[in-house]
Amino acid sequence: PLTKELGQLRVGAGSPAVDVPAAKSKKQIDVAAEYAKTQGARDILNLVVVGHVDAGKSTLMGHLLFALGQVKERTLKRFERDAEKIGKGSFAFAWVLDETDEERSRGVTMDVATSSFMTKHRRFTLLDAPGHRDFVPNMISGASRADVAVLVVEASTGGFESGFDGSGQTREHAVLVRALGVRQLVVAVNKLDAVDWSQTRYNEIVQRLGEFLTSCGFPKGDVRFVPVSGLGGVNLAQRAGPETPVLAGWYRDAADSTQPGPCLVDLLDTFAIPERTVSRPLRLAVADYFRGGAASSSNTVSACGRIGQGCVQIGEKVMVVPGG
Repeated sequence: PLTKELGQLRVGAGSPAVDVPAAKSKKQIDVAAEYAKTQGARDILNLVVVGHVDAGKSTLMGHLLFALGQVKERTLKRFERDAEKIGKGSFAFAWVLDETDEERSRGVTMDVATSSFMTKHRRFTLLDAPGHRDFVPNMISGASRADVAVLVVEASTGGFESGFDGSGQTREHAVLVRALGVRQLVVAVNKLDAVDWSQTRYNEIVQRLGEFLTSCGFPKGDVRFVPVSGLGGVNLAQRAGPETPVLAGWYRDAADSTQPGPCLVDLLDTFAIPERTVSRPLRLAVADYFRGGAASSSNTVSACGRIGQGCVQIGEKVMVVPGG
């Protein structure tokens, strides 16, 4: 995401375009060259995590960050002690991302939490979106900045149905992330340990949800499913082993049936990298704006959003559309 001071806005009815001044600022840089330097050995992706409230999104991603070494054990122990004091001992991993007192006391993610982690071939900016219907605008704000997504669904008895049927948020979140341009999706079938790692239950969810996601416009080959336990940390950063014999017995690698199936990190590591066309005219979808910013003038307007293509530098003017 980019936050850019918009000290001067030129409004027009034409297509969005960068208006480059005749005199190039001394502070301008070779964007293409600088972008190439930042890539390093790992490609960068923005990942949003969505799903129905209580599907276990924050717990799952908090445990994943811990498993990848992004959270110190001492910090997690402190979260466990503090969570126990208010009767929410199982929320310790969720507190890695739910940082405000209100979120922790209510046990509900309210705003988009951000973090980062690395896999073998990728660097991810993590956007943990709220699942409660009251905070759908915040969820949209997070999804609008994403390249790829993880949809978390609950496998426990009645859990999947509460999110998928009726007024649940599973359907709405899937439709919204697709409408906002996300094509690649991993579905984490969470809490499968609550039904003893039932293959029948897993297959039922894969079939029902898979058909719906295809109808939403997700390419069939870009949607993958993975059974996990966010609280238990099973099949997140390491493949299932002897500690979960039932899961390891039926969840096998399609390419090599002698090996367990891929874990969540394995699937994240295979996301395709979207083309970054930094040399083309600027296109930035404005997600939010506010008055004030780095320049202390009350008349200054700051905008933030996700750059779809191009770049913007000091001294350039931009066109904002639609006008009026």
